[in-house]
Amino acid sequence: MSGGVDSSVAAALLKNQGYDVIGVHMQLWDHGQANLDRFGGRCCSLVDSNDARRVCDKLDIPYYVINAQDVFKDQVVDYFVHEYLQNRTPNPCVQCNNQIKFSYLFQKADELGCDWVATGHYAQVVQDSAAGLATLKKAVDPQKDQTYFLFGLTQKALQRTMMPLGNLPKMMVRKLAEGFGLAVANKPDSQEICFIGDEGYVGFIEKRTTPMLRPAGLIRTFEGDIIGEHEGLHRFTVGQRKGLNLKEQEHQNYFVLGFDSKSQTLIVGPEEKLYRRDLSAAQVNWIRPINELKTFQCKARIRSRHEESACYVTCFQNNRVQVRFDVPQRAITPGQAIVFYDGEETLGGGFIDAQLDSQEVWDGQKA
Repeated sequence: MSGGVDSSVAAALLKNQGYDVIGVHMQLWDHGQANLDRFGGRCCSLVDSNDARRVCDKLDIPYYVINAQDVFKDQVVDYFVHEYLQNRTPNPCVQCNNQIKFSYLFQKADELGCDWVATGHYAQVVQDSAAGLATLKKAVDPQKDQTYFLFGLTQKALQRTMMPLGNLPKMMVRKLAEGFGLAVANKPDSQEICFIGDEGYVGFIEKRTTPMLRPAGLIRTFEGDIIGEHEGLHRFTVGQRKGLNLKEQEHQNYFVLGFDSKSQTLIVGPEEKLYRRDLSAAQVNWIRPINELKTFQCKARIRSRHEESACYVTCFQNNRVQVRFDVPQRAITPGQAIVFYDGEETLGGGFIDAQLDSQEVWDGQKA
């Protein structure tokens, strides 16, 4: 229970259905470091914890606070910093769901003797007890669907998971909260990365690393011409336009195309050069068991708000895949998640590790 309206309503619905509900709040970040001005008392603040406690009191259910700061720092915060230093753009919310909410939390659920773990995520879990399989499907509210962040769920975890809000639009969730008399009914949604304050992600990374790990370098065009300098590749992501500070007028509409890690060079060019059809991905998790010995067709999303696009997926050993889209995609970004769909069903996903040229022959080995 985060202290927000979604997890609060999920708990209330399950209590009304007759379940014995335990409210668990995971303290992920030092309350003293939570930026109350920027987040309005939300996101890992003491306000959240107190809101969750008041909801549990209202519902007359037990309330526990689990200190998960150390595991959150190791698995999410340090990962976030490390990925940027490796010239990748991470999605910490994906990592938090994979490593904290559906891994560490399940350990604590076992310690508390719980049969199920329920969350306020907007997604639908369909249980097929006869087949011994669970399916993860999109939420009915397409604007709130969170399946992109949940591709790391294993079958074992999914078969113990409830997501009561998956078949409800957000407006109805707030009305239900009012009906249950919950004080968080009109609490704003969290939009930002919970551990990033006013310094932004660049300042956050630079506070936690030495200059030696983020050297300055040159900016060159995709054709090889040197046209500027940068203060560290961690300041950029594929598709970025702002902050390049290129002086020549002909370069004002250039975007970040990629990185040369060996020479610490930033590669830029016109927007049309951002479009690619092919990528490789690693750490792939399949929620639905699939035949990994053949190429199959589905749709995929390369960012949380990205429109799905048809593609072919070829599987390799060590949980790696190569993906070819029917239509070139804009700004394929290493470090971001790619999530695969078959209609409303989430098949699984992984982490993009490279753009590939269409003519490139790839054998599934890490570059």
